[in-house]
Amino acid sequence: MSLSPTLADYLFRHGTPYALEHHMHSFCSLESAQEAGVDEESLAKSVLLQDETGFVLAVLPASRRLELDRVREELGRALHVSREQDLARLFPDCERGAVPPIGAAYGISTVLDASLEARDEIYFEGGDHETLVRVAGAAFLDLLEDATVAEIASESASLLAALASRERLKGRLNAVGRAVGAPVGGGRRWILRVRRELVALSNALDEHIDDTERPDGVFSEVLSIAPRRARDVERLTQEHVELRAECTRLEELAEGGAGALSLRRRVHQLLRRFEEHRHRGADLVFEAFGVDLGGE
Repeated sequence: MSLSPTLADYLFRHGTPYALEHHMHSFCSLESAQEAGVDEESLAKSVLLQDETGFVLAVLPASRRLELDRVREELGRALHVSREQDLARLFPDCERGAVPPIGAAYGISTVLDASLEARDEIYFEGGDHETLVRVAGAAFLDLLEDATVAEIASESASLLAALASRERLKGRLNAVGRAVGAPVGGGRRWILRVRRELVALSNALDEHIDDTERPDGVFSEVLSIAPRRARDVERLTQEHVELRAECTRLEELAEGGAGALSLRRRVHQLLRRFEEHRHRGADLVFEAFGVDLGGE
């Protein structure tokens, strides 16, 4: 899937010029922005809300979190976040978390965060987690001409800090992967390079741990927004301890003259654990910021 048929038809009928930006598969709108090299403030994400009278699509920048009380006050409705099965039913041609912010294409009313009115270009997911749609800001507003515009989102400094350190961590993981994938040759030179990259990875992990776990970090904000995610935060925190300890063990093995093949196997295992950890972290970001559970 590259563009949902419903969205493609809607753009065609409105004569809207657009371009597709392809990127590596991501797990939330924020990660999509990172993968595509797009300013998170210019990437519009969607949150499906509902009450007894129907559904509303809230549209806001990927870097911000939805303030559900503001939406309720603006629309005068007792809205809450919709269930995942409702998303699947209303957007059958879209992957989970990749719902286009064009509610009218699906017959759903929309409320738009006012900050998006000032953007020269807008990016948004068009049905999957590997493609972004790019349109001019004015064209985007034309597509949402019937939307209610209000200040429905707030910035999250802790989230942006965590995203920056997460991106640096990803760069170090890629560097470790390149080092361990290089020809072993005589062995010693290869081991020294791997150890150097493991040390750099440990330093990047320390920064990431600080940005997520400190008192004003993103984990604290997640718990304030979505307290039901406490077990997920606890699990990710424990994984930080385990990943940091394994990095140290591998550094010691490399320094102690471990065999290249044995070290390579252990490093590959570590990289897989990091990848799983990153996916769980992306899921948490989606649940807490992409979909504001708000203790509902």
